[in-house]
Amino acid sequence: MPTDELNVAAFWQGAHKEAAKRYTDLVIAGQGAYSIVASAKDTHTNETVAIKRIAEVFYDAHEAKKVLREIRLLRDFCHPHIISLRALIYPASIETFEDMFMVTDFMQTDLRRRIKSKQEMAEGLVVGYMAQMLSALAHVHSLCGIHRDLKPANILISAKGSLKLCDFGLARTVTSGGTLSSAGTDAAVDRGREARAGSEYESEDGEAAAPKATADAIAETVASKSMMPPPLKHQMTKYVVTRWYRAPEVILQEPYSTAIDIWSVGCIFKELLELMPGSRFRTGALFPGRYCIPFSFDDDKQFRTRHDQLNVIFHVLEKPTTEELAWATVESQAEVARLVHGFSELPALERAEQRKQRLADKCGAAGSVEIDLLAELLAIDPRSRPSAASVLDSHPYFSAIEPAEKPPLFPPANKAEVEAAFAFERENLNVNDLRILIANDLFRMMQDGHGGG
Repeated sequence: MPTDELNVAAFWQGAHKEAAKRYTDLVIAGQGAYSIVASAKDTHTNETVAIKRIAEVFYDAHEAKKVLREIRLLRDFCHPHIISLRALIYPASIETFEDMFMVTDFMQTDLRRRIKSKQEMAEGLVVGYMAQMLSALAHVHSLCGIHRDLKPANILISAKGSLKLCDFGLARTVTSGGTLSSAGTDAAVDRGREARAGSEYESEDGEAAAPKATADAIAETVASKSMMPPPLKHQMTKYVVTRWYRAPEVILQEPYSTAIDIWSVGCIFKELLELMPGSRFRTGALFPGRYCIPFSFDDDKQFRTRHDQLNVIFHVLEKPTTEELAWATVESQAEVARLVHGFSELPALERAEQRKQRLADKCGAAGSVEIDLLAELLAIDPRSRPSAASVLDSHPYFSAIEPAEKPPLFPPANKAEVEAAFAFERENLNVNDLRILIANDLFRMMQDGHGGG
């Protein structure tokens, strides 16, 4: 049912007064540390849309840059299986605005809820979801992007089986070189934000626990200058869930590339496979690490945290060979060797079969083609993981999809245009600089007919 007038007024604080006239039947869907998400009816199109209200965008430069990055990524992606930025709602004052209102597609639910329901999923639907996911990811990667937080909660689905990637707040662009660092100041800030990212948090049993969005709560989110994180219990559990889909190179704080998204797809694929008819299991995540203290300054605790997740990965996939870790630094190789008590000495072919068998043991209903794809996606060596485009284009798992029904693979992006759009990433900008850039994007979207009120 629509949200009461007091909450509606609190939600629209900072937006141009015409916005509330255009978007009616507002329903608050969730509240996070930095944002509030609502569904509403767009009276211009008569469609239901989602509106994300981001408070205090210019509280610090990191937050402002994250918002600018998400705006430009969503603005430029334009793909049927990526959430669309339909409009940016004009603020009450362009000179002093602090909050952003992003209008996007509305989807009924997300893949996390669908997986947690443990309801059977037809094989054709699993194939369709995987094809749509890889098509969207191929487009992200062609635009030099890395999602960096791909997990079931960030994959929206409709009642008709359509899928869209969302939540690009942690995404990055790689316009020069092709890899990003997992360490350093920016990475530390990101790790702090990862634990609080999104519009809802996980309770201890994994169910959604979105804070109640009352007028007081909305006003507090809007007015707070302290930007306090949610309770530690929520931080810890949310952070653990995110880590379940994290590739070894990120855990080891090695440079990483688009291959980290491919690893995440593999983790999600396993959860979909066990929902197929005939599956003996409904065990959930493939690599469910248990121990995590996201904001600890205790190096020993951070070390144990990393080892916990690596332990889970290598317990499932067995100890790696030296060849599988040839991409890592000597220090990381030594760390893994200590953790697994020495490397495997199996020949490459035997080791590959061992990994497939271990994965088959986790996916009772999966056939050899599914296990082959899963093993490719979850290659320990990131250089051995296939690209999203190559998998969708050539892997036998997708051969049953008629060419006309296969999700599109768009041409690679113009690298010069990407470099220009994300030049701000390489500049040391303050909040005033970023306010000007975001204001310019607001004007541009309005001129293009995407001003939301």
